[in-house]
Amino acid sequence: MASRKLFGRAFDIDAGVTRLARLPALAWWQSVLIGMVCAAVMLAVRQTLSLLYGDIPGFMILLPAVIIASLAAGRVAGLTTVAASLIGGWLILGVTLSGQNMADQLAKVTTLNFIVVGLFCVIVAAALRKIVKRLDASVIELQASESRATETESQLHAMVDQAAAGIVRVGLDGRVVSGNARFAQIIGRTPDQIVGIKTSDVTHPEDIAPTQDALQAALAGGEGHVEKRYIHPDGTVVWAFTSLRALTSGSGEVVGFVAVLVDITAAKSAEAALRESESRFRDIADTAPVLIWVTAQDRTRAFVNQAYVAYHGGSYENARTGDWRDMIHPEDQAMILEQSIAGEATGRPFAMEARYRRTDGAYRWLRSFSRPRLSADGEVIGFVGVAFDVTEARQAGDDLKRINELLEDRVNQALAEKARAEADLMHAQRMEAIGRLTGGVAHDFNNLLTVVIGALDIILRSPDDAAKRKKLGEAALSAARRGEGLTHQLLAFSRRQTLRPQPVDLNAHILEGEPLLKRAVGEAVELRLRLRRGGAAVHVDIAQFEAALLNLVVNARHAVKDGGHIGIQTQSCEVEAGDVTDLPAGQYICVTVSDDGSGMDADVMARVFEPFFTTKAVGKGTGLGLSQVYGFARQSGGAAHIRSKPGRGTQIRLYLPPLADGMAIAEPETIAAATSVSNRRLLLVEDDASVAAVALELLQDTGFEVRTAETAPQALKLLADEAFDVMLSDIVMPGGMTGIELAQQVTRDYPSMKVVLTSGYAGDDVDEALRDAPWPFLRKPYSGDELARILGGSDDATQS
Repeated sequence: MASRKLFGRAFDIDAGVTRLARLPALAWWQSVLIGMVCAAVMLAVRQTLSLLYGDIPGFMILLPAVIIASLAAGRVAGLTTVAASLIGGWLILGVTLSGQNMADQLAKVTTLNFIVVGLFCVIVAAALRKIVKRLDASVIELQASESRATETESQLHAMVDQAAAGIVRVGLDGRVVSGNARFAQIIGRTPDQIVGIKTSDVTHPEDIAPTQDALQAALAGGEGHVEKRYIHPDGTVVWAFTSLRALTSGSGEVVGFVAVLVDITAAKSAEAALRESESRFRDIADTAPVLIWVTAQDRTRAFVNQAYVAYHGGSYENARTGDWRDMIHPEDQAMILEQSIAGEATGRPFAMEARYRRTDGAYRWLRSFSRPRLSADGEVIGFVGVAFDVTEARQAGDDLKRINELLEDRVNQALAEKARAEADLMHAQRMEAIGRLTGGVAHDFNNLLTVVIGALDIILRSPDDAAKRKKLGEAALSAARRGEGLTHQLLAFSRRQTLRPQPVDLNAHILEGEPLLKRAVGEAVELRLRLRRGGAAVHVDIAQFEAALLNLVVNARHAVKDGGHIGIQTQSCEVEAGDVTDLPAGQYICVTVSDDGSGMDADVMARVFEPFFTTKAVGKGTGLGLSQVYGFARQSGGAAHIRSKPGRGTQIRLYLPPLADGMAIAEPETIAAATSVSNRRLLLVEDDASVAAVALELLQDTGFEVRTAETAPQALKLLADEAFDVMLSDIVMPGGMTGIELAQQVTRDYPSMKVVLTSGYAGDDVDEALRDAPWPFLRKPYSGDELARILGGSDDATQS
């Protein structure tokens, strides 16, 4: 009690000692420091109590410092405390060990006792510190072991509870001692309901005896197995494969059983379904009117149906094990064996057809189909075959073949008659079209010829009236130009017009021709342009495009009233397959001419691109304007498409292929002025005498010295005898040599001579040859100015 009062009521000596002993190990200088501090504290206490001791040295009061230092820091601290206490004690007492008086003698004895007791205390306290340390380590290790054991047990319980199989421990009385959640699920109970339940109460009555046999096998030291059914409270039955082992105590006495249960309900259901499927297959196969068989991997029959047995004859086993090859007709045997081996080798379905002997001895045609049977890993383990009698079908086929041959003769005759009728109809249609063409062209050309003939007649009868000659000459020339335009429209529709395509920007040409287009529509109608930003680059004949655009604008003007609007728009269009008739999918440049005029109905739109079709009064239109537009678009690799509704206006769109990569639009060039052609010699090759006479006059007026030839051979003869600067040759000529062939030979033989070709119509083959020709081309009819420009200008000048 005195010690408790000294250190305070809350201080426990036992707890304090163990706490001191548990302090961590220190460095030697830290131990020395602690020893000196403890000695200093106790010396201060001794000095305070010096009045009670008088002359008695009283070293024993310093022992607590020794004990505390030894417990806290070990032997070094304890020994330091002993030494420091002795020194400090003697300094306090002021005595020496060499004195002979009673006090000195008592001090010696006290010192000796303090040293002995102090060293003993140091040894005991240090040992106690080590013991406490070891006990603490043992306690920590024991706690860790217990923690690991607890964790292992928890993991084991968790593994058992989460196992896919049911695990249960059963006593000798057949009652459940413990089990996991899966076991509870298998028997249809909750985990809280399984302890104490008797396993025989949840086992199907038919499976109790097999379960007892498995228990006896487990008691004999082995492992018992049983497939059994467990009954749920709602009557549901669960199949489980159960493994049993006996559970023994430490003395070897059997105290129960451990069982592992695997749910096999799905496998049992699949097995039952398979048996039912096999039974159903046999029932279907046996009632089928065709032969069915199943072969094993060694090609023997594993199953045959009743139709097969009836065809083969004999018992089921005889039919199944009999050699089917003996049934094949001798003439078909080699072929069928070869086909059978080859078909099975592929591992794929195959078919065969041959004659097989029936049980009555008759040979019947059978057509068979075989399909491979595959194992779970995809390996071929046999074939399933089916065969049906096609004897009657083959006979019917032979009969049908004879009938077909007879019908083929009849059909050929009918087709020949049909072809003759179609030819007659086409001839009639061509004649009708020619009649329409002749009538339309005759009407227009008669009007033009009336002007030309009348004007020329008056000119001839009035040689002295210069003003009248000039006026009528201009009228005749204008009519002739209209005839030229009509001819070009006809050729464009029939795709016989020679095109001279070049890279152009349609926007630039539309803007350049805007004044002409505005004059064509007049001041009463507004013309609006919406041109694609960045240009509209294409590869077309610009003259034909301008003619097509003018035709569209003029047609639109006829459809709108005063105050109406006509629009011209260029844009890039993406065409999907089937969007526009006869136009492949892709990117196109579109030129659209739209108006807000009267529009068209479906019947008119269906014929709008036909030649000579017009809704205008007789003499007001040729019906070739939109035909020319259509012909130009198709010949340029595009299409023309119309959209219109009565009273809603019309929109006609031209689809033109964009300029190909790598092609550049040439900068506009100024046509060179005609240079002097004085003293230049020209060879004119023209088979038409009238055309040659006119051309001769025009050329001589231009300043050329001209020689003429009617055929290419005549031209080559003149070239061999005389020198010429220029040759102007027609393309289509008699004599077996065309103007193109003549130009090719002249270019080879006379490379310094300039060659110019001309024609009113050349044909597809010549058009193709002209496409990449290096010579300028002049289209008939031509004027003196055009001749002067192309013949007297630079060698690169061309006229399309």
